[in-house]
Parts: sequence; structure tokens; C-alpha cells
Amino acid sequence: MRFTRTKWLMLLLMLPMWCMALVIKPDAPQIYQVKKGDTLWDISAMYLSQPWLWPELWRNNTHISNPHLIYPGDELRLVINEKGEAQLVLSRSSEDKPHKKLSPQGKMLDKSAEPVPVIPWSTIAPFIKDAVVMEEEQFNALPKVLKDYDDTVRFASEDLLVGDPGLTEDVVLVLRKQGAVFDLQGNQIGVQLRNLASGTVVPTQKQDFSLVKLHTSRMESRPGDRMAPASIMPQPEDIELQAADGQQGHILGNLQEHNLMGRLDVVVIDLGQGQVSPGTVMGIYKQGPKVRTSKPDSEDEGWLPAIFDEEDGPQPPAIKTGELVVFKTFSAASYALIINSSAVVRRGDIIAKP
Repeated sequence: MRFTRTKWLMLLLMLPMWCMALVIKPDAPQIYQVKKGDTLWDISAMYLSQPWLWPELWRNNTHISNPHLIYPGDELRLVINEKGEAQLVLSRSSEDKPHKKLSPQGKMLDKSAEPVPVIPWSTIAPFIKDAVVMEEEQFNALPKVLKDYDDTVRFASEDLLVGDPGLTEDVVLVLRKQGAVFDLQGNQIGVQLRNLASGTVVPTQKQDFSLVKLHTSRMESRPGDRMAPASIMPQPEDIELQAADGQQGHILGNLQEHNLMGRLDVVVIDLGQGQVSPGTVMGIYKQGPKVRTSKPDSEDEGWLPAIFDEEDGPQPPAIKTGELVVFKTFSAASYALIINSSAVVRRGDIIAKP
């Protein structure tokens, strides 16, 4: 009996459900002191081949309530508990725990340190600040930039812009459509926008136009760009690692619209809010090619019909080639960072539970 592509994929993805045990790497350190610049993912990878299972290492640890809050200087010790399970113990006295203290005079002494991040934010921060995915109808409804008071064609910092009315907040952004986001069926699910500049609304008694004073420009603005309240840009969210369960989607590309992607590339996936959340870890899977089982009608037919044969044939199972972590979600799409990749990642690669 032939297995369809979906059956093969489901069979492959169901295997970890019964064989997933917490396996410590043989070269895992018995004692490790957290250093500045570490990330939770890097530390997890020292102990586990599946870093997203990190909380399992100290689920019975009474020294710390949140495994995502560890700090430089903390000492991690690998022990085996009475049940024979591997466990990490945090060596930190209550006096050493970062805290904020108020003196009787109300003076605040800040002794806190920044906890180590889950993933390297320096890699993804530029995309959080400068890019956003929005439905095209929503983008088209935003007020347009018309011109500036010098009647030039390019606008930068300190220019006074004239735009359509309708701005509802004092701080605004100037946005430009960078490209469209299409799913694998060719349906447009949104547009990617570039944050060009920010400014403040200048009060005016005339209601026919909006006046905006630009303060910061990343790129020159021009007539036709759109203006939106600064609150439209998503803010960074706290991330807690959790493995995807039944979700399944695809990689649509990256922000630079490259065809070939790899480790530390920021990619767009076709799963949005309600399907995934920041911190969702997903495996990247490459589908095998279709296998032609029918023979040519004659020797003269050769291999040419195999190229142009559009009939569906059986496919070998998808194989895992890497992992990604979702860090920003929108209505119909999300941004994710490729953490590991053993092969080139392409548009259409499958993403599912890791």
C-alpha cells in the first residue's frame, strides 16, 4: 500500500511521542558557571540534544521557580536525584539572588542583573524594530504622506510633513511596503512593511491635513509612504521556550527574500497568532522527492516523461534538518529565528513539532 505524503509525515512526527526521553549529553559539564553573553539556548545545548526540553532538567528544583531566569555568576550543577533522573541544581544563596531593595528613606538600591536571554536578541532586534507584517487592506487604509513644507521629493529628519488626516496619536511612524507575503498556494496573506522614520504630530486647527515633524529617519521618506501610530509596531515580548505540538506549517522566505537560508536567518512562516506564540520551538523538515514507479511505455520514451509527469507519486518521509524559534507573531504570519540547520533551508520546507 502506498503511503501518501501526509501519512509519511505524520508517522515521522509521531515517533518522538514514545521515544522522547531526557538524554544528557555525555560531555555535559558537571558544574557550569553562567557567563555574561550566554543565552539559554546555548546553555541548554551543552546538556541536551533537544534544548527546548530545558525546564525538564529542573522541574523538581526548589532553588528557582522560573528556569528562564538565570543570571551571570549562577553556578549550575548536574546531579542525579533519588529517582535516577538527571537534574540541574542552581547554586545561589538568597543573599546573592538579584533583587531591588527600598531603604526606610525610600532610596532604591538596584542590585539586579539582567537574566541571560533565551536566544541572541542582537540578531533579531533590528527586525523587531524595523519590520512588521500587516494585511494589505489595513495598510492601504493608513494616512498617506503627501509632501513636505519645502516641496521636495525626499524627506528626512527635521522635515515637516503634510499628510492625510486621521492620525490618532502624538507619536507616529512612517511606513513603506517592502514586499508581499504569499502562502504556498500563491494567496497573499499580508505585506511586509519597513519602518522608515518616526516623528510627532504638530497640532493644527485645520482638519484637512496632518502635520508631522520628523525626528529620526532610518531611510528617506517620499510621497505615498504611509503614517501610523507608533503603537502599531509590535513590542518585544517575553519568551518562554515550549515545543510545538500539533501545529504544522511552512517556511515562506526571509526578510531579504533570499531563496537559500540557514542558521541565524530570520524567516517568515505561515502560522500566525492563535497558532503559535513567541518561544514556540519547531523542527524544520525537508520533504523527499516524489518517486516514479511506472515504467516508460517504450525504450524510446526514456527519462523525458518522468520530468513532465504531473501525476502524484509516493514520497519518502520528510527528514529533520534543523530547528527554529518563533519570536514575533502577526495575524496570519510570524517571524522565527533558525537556531540550527544541517542543510540549506528553502521556501516550502515543513515546520512541525521538534
